Amino acid sequence: MPYILVRANFDVPQEFDAKLSKFMSEMMKMHEGYVLSQIRVNKRVLLGGSGEKCVYSDVRLADVQLSNEKDKERWTKEIHDFLVGELGVEPGRCTMSMIPVGLNAASVEGKPVTQWVPPSDWYGGY
Repeated sequence: MPYILVRANFDVPQEFDAKLSKFMSEMMKMHEGYVLSQIRVNKRVLLGGSGEKCVYSDVRLADVQLSNEKDKERWTKEIHDFLVGELGVEPGRCTMSMIPVGLNAASVEGKPVTQWVPPSDWYGGY
């Protein structure tokens, strides 16, 4: 089953890590046994031009959850509002996009997931 990959790049202090994990856990429980069978948060340290620490999260949502634009907008808004409101991320640094990939895909845009590099404008000016 395909899913949508939602990526959000942002600066986040270490102490907010638990809040992000809790938020994702709550989202998963809310839809447990429904259609949201795959949701994961993978964080990696990325270095921007400023040398600041950045992290990104990959939120994998079952395609059934995002079958139309209204669903996509709802999920994007919910995640964006949490990042901006709860974690205090600057809106300009919270860029989100949805990339359809296969559930068992080991690559994004033809590159292994571990080697995929977001485009330069992905970081909101980093």
